[in-house]
Amino acid sequence: MARRILEDMKINKERKPPVVKEVVQPVKPAEPLINFKEREEILKEIENAKEREKELEKKEEKKVEEYIENVSERKQRLQRTPQIKSKPKVLHKLTVLLFILAIIAGGVYWGGNIFQKADITITAKHKAITFSNKQQFVASKDSSDNSIDFEIMITPSTESKDMILTETKSVSIKATGSITLYNTFATTPQKLSTSTFISDQDGKAYKTSSTVTIPGYTIINKKIVPGQIDVNISSFLAGDTYNGSPTDFYISSFKGTTKYSKIYGKLKSPLVGGMSGLVYVLDDVIKSKIDNLAHTAIKEDLLRQVSTLIPSGYILYPDAFTFTYNTDDNFMSKTPQATIPIEGSLAVVLLKEKSLMDNITKISFPNISASELNEISISNLSKLTFGFTDNNQVITKDTNSISFSLSGDIDAVWNPDQNALRAKLPGISKDAVLSIFGQDPGIASALVKIFPPWQKYIPSDLSKINIVVN
Repeated sequence: MARRILEDMKINKERKPPVVKEVVQPVKPAEPLINFKEREEILKEIENAKEREKELEKKEEKKVEEYIENVSERKQRLQRTPQIKSKPKVLHKLTVLLFILAIIAGGVYWGGNIFQKADITITAKHKAITFSNKQQFVASKDSSDNSIDFEIMITPSTESKDMILTETKSVSIKATGSITLYNTFATTPQKLSTSTFISDQDGKAYKTSSTVTIPGYTIINKKIVPGQIDVNISSFLAGDTYNGSPTDFYISSFKGTTKYSKIYGKLKSPLVGGMSGLVYVLDDVIKSKIDNLAHTAIKEDLLRQVSTLIPSGYILYPDAFTFTYNTDDNFMSKTPQATIPIEGSLAVVLLKEKSLMDNITKISFPNISASELNEISISNLSKLTFGFTDNNQVITKDTNSISFSLSGDIDAVWNPDQNALRAKLPGISKDAVLSIFGQDPGIASALVKIFPPWQKYIPSDLSKINIVVN
């Protein structure tokens, strides 16, 4: 109905308004003679006809405008009037459902291919190793397949302990030290015999402990370079008054000559040990206290220091060291309260962990190949017990070989090369994975999971292959 009304409106709009023409009756042929009055009437009649024609045109135009306005009002009413919607065509429910399921299945399939991955869990082979008979090993600095690489670290320490001394004795001891003698007197050597008297700047007398010859001076770049030599000296008299650090020394026999100022001495080490009269000394009780102190506090302090200095890749066993200390058994004091110096030294043996591990592996698995040897690691080496073969072993910086034993239980664990295994897997069938892993002696078992589940082949992309070793 609405369509028909709109079509009528369109037709009526396109239809031109009728033009009403005035039908003018043909004028009869004028008679030959027309008077002036008749002529005016005729002209007036013509003008009236034209006026009527204009009025008719105006009426027609007004009708057209009214018609257009009516059509516009009807159109607006039609727009405001609720329209009856036609029912759209609906696909059959089953068809729509099947279509949706097909889209989902396709998305899952193609999405599964995009996010395809393989998760492989490998259980590595491991075997327990027991050294119950104190297996013997040799650490050597000489390169050898059967020896273990090692390093020696020596840490010294000097400590002073306050103690009360009770034992006394009467002594008469001269102070001792050393000086350097210089010769700027001549280019020829100057010889001094044993017990030559020497005095310091304060006039205290000393004697040389040996015969020495001072070289003559030399001239280098027009400058005199004196000849020189070291010699030990001792005080002329006993007592602590000679203990100290005098700076200048002169040859007493040269006094009053030009040699006195040109052949001279300078202190090299202080004069110490001079003592006389009643003094306090170390008795057996004090010596025992010093021994206990050295083997507890001093040794433990040195071990703590060394533990912080162990370089990466080396292992220090608790008993792989030797400790020594020294104190002056002839120590003397003028008072019972004495401060006793104790010099300690800790020498430790640091075994190279990789070298030790390879050595243990070769002993435990004598027929192992070189490639398999590189796959084996022993993580609990520190649980073994270390012991020197020689109970009186002495460790110095010049020690080149050490024999020792190890005992205890450890685990050897294989570490398969994940990169090498991963390189063999892209694109192969899931069923072929286990046969490849079976060729590696370090793999005890393996579990392969592929996503999506319907995939039967390992992804071709290496980044989508994940291997975990347990």
